[in-house]
Amino acid sequence: MHIAGFVKTALREWEGENACAILLSGCNFRCPYCNRPDLMFPSGESIGAEPILDYIKENRDFLEAVVISGGEPTVNGDLYKLIGRIKGLKVKVKLDTNGSNPDMLDDLAGAKLVDRVCMNVMAPLDPETYSKAAGVCVDTETIKRSLKVLRDSGIPYDIRTVAVPGIITHDSFVRMLRDLDGSENMIIQQFDNRAVTGPYAGTKPYPEATLAEMAGTAKGCFRKVKIRGI
Repeated sequence: MHIAGFVKTALREWEGENACAILLSGCNFRCPYCNRPDLMFPSGESIGAEPILDYIKENRDFLEAVVISGGEPTVNGDLYKLIGRIKGLKVKVKLDTNGSNPDMLDDLAGAKLVDRVCMNVMAPLDPETYSKAAGVCVDTETIKRSLKVLRDSGIPYDIRTVAVPGIITHDSFVRMLRDLDGSENMIIQQFDNRAVTGPYAGTKPYPEATLAEMAGTAKGCFRKVKIRGI
């Protein structure tokens, strides 16, 4: 497991919780609009887990939660061990994932090792559209299985979608909402091209009014809808 970063204060990553964040390198997707391409592949020196665990232990008087993000955390077989050690310190754990590993997600939920999940859903769940958004061939049945795991788990979860012009259009957003029927909370994330190195580097984000229109459409399908990044 390659730990690329540790953020001691990450309040925006889990609303209502005093959280820190662990960033893991390695991802099985190659999203052409990714704003953290530095986390696609392990590079540089890995941060040791022990100093991070020591920090969590020493600051439990105000630290309530840990967010594990990436990259894609579930490509790491040692994720179970890391989360188990964090949970042993009596703090909550939130997992950010692209939903490509439903078996691991099911195991973590069944073992009560995660308290909240944020799953990135990038496009309507047809293989062609989704594979374009992910930059690799994606079996969308695995994404559907992860959604079912979350719905059946009883764990609070959010669906997060980055509003990338050319990937998320009005029509594709409406189609995606049909695939997400029965989910609870949605986060519509503004596209940030500042760190993008691929073909979307010069793409301008949608104006705020467009995101507000998306949110209004999504409110008919979700209990709660948020816009972030504007």
